[in-house]
Amino acid sequence: MQIVMVGAGGNGSKLLVSLVRAQMVLNILGRNPLQLVLIDPDTVSEANLVRQAFLPGDLGRPKAEVLISRINLAYGLDWEWRARAFEAHDVDEARLVISAVDSRQARREIANALERHYGIWWLDMGNDVRHGQVLIGKNSSLMPYPHQQLPAIIEGQDDQRPSCSALEAILQQDLLVNDMAAIWAAELAWQVIKDGTPKYLGVFFDLERGSVRSVPVRKENSYAQLVF
Repeated sequence: MQIVMVGAGGNGSKLLVSLVRAQMVLNILGRNPLQLVLIDPDTVSEANLVRQAFLPGDLGRPKAEVLISRINLAYGLDWEWRARAFEAHDVDEARLVISAVDSRQARREIANALERHYGIWWLDMGNDVRHGQVLIGKNSSLMPYPHQQLPAIIEGQDDQRPSCSALEAILQQDLLVNDMAAIWAAELAWQVIKDGTPKYLGVFFDLERGSVRSVPVRKENSYAQLVF
């Protein structure tokens, strides 16, 4: 099963740990291995060291290379990294695409690429300072893609201001919000890996209120869009 993950930042770097654990369970069960491809054009900066899974010695190196090289060395895997921007053909062999990106433009590019395919799951992770959502779909009326459930993730313009320091990074996204997104994404990814389909279409979580709301699979003739 090929998994393509786009984004190796706060959400993606945390989710990778759980996907390694999923691979270990598959080994025990005698199941086919995961073939993971991590795509990210960015290099590690000082602002990444607080919320993302990087070390001071990683500064200046490509994020995707750092994470995948470390995992392959530690666990004897042959996962792949691509230190560049996402391209439409990256999803051609994928069964599950995971977007851990922070821009509407990046999600639009993924959505456009997936329009040419059928049967590919798309799992998207998004968050603000203290709340976020994890959504999954397969481009069907009962299990629509994340941007079909929540159009706001691809509509409008992006804030282009970078996080130039660790202080700015933590003010834009609180310390544990990425961990929360990553654990829910790991659960939904594991449902697809293990059972072939998720039991629900995602969750909305709010760390300020301590609340989580799940998104059920739609019933026939239901076209309602989510509002958050």
